[in-house]
Amino acid sequence: MRRGGTPAVPDRSGLVPLWALRCATALIAVLLGAVVWNGSAWIILPVLAAAAAAVLPSIGLAALTLLLLVVAYAVNMPVGSPWLLVFVAGLHTVFILYLLLLHLPLRGWISGAALRELGGSLLRIQAVAQPVAVLALLVDDAGSSLPAVVAGVAALVGWCLWLVGRRDPDPKTPGQHS
Repeated sequence: MRRGGTPAVPDRSGLVPLWALRCATALIAVLLGAVVWNGSAWIILPVLAAAAAAVLPSIGLAALTLLLLVVAYAVNMPVGSPWLLVFVAGLHTVFILYLLLLHLPLRGWISGAALRELGGSLLRIQAVAQPVAVLALLVDDAGSSLPAVVAGVAALVGWCLWLVGRRDPDPKTPGQHS
């Protein structure tokens, strides 16, 4: 406590409020939805799902938001649309941010260094995803972006298997004794 009875506020320089990160995540999802729903009244679905996923951390709401975006892109966007490159980057950004926010409290702070590290991870993902998206645009004779979707699903499955394979078989946490 300071003199005068007011509590001291901790120094928060270099920290970002989680509410701002949640709003930014929902805004990116809404903007992607606006592009792929193309002025349709159905845009209300991804808007509601994105807002709900931002304030009610749930893997189901995050998955629903991503599903609404992917399906809308597949149905509404013309074959060979250059929006695919933007959409892939935006979709990966929303996915990573929702996964991050899933395990963080609604109110709180995150360091700028952690966000920079997250940005580096996103850039590494895009280093693979963007060339695949360009390949899908070049090979669009199938009438869809099927190669990009297949490559994305294969990458996600591979990543999940890698994460499961590297788990520590001993579930003891530090501080636990047998």
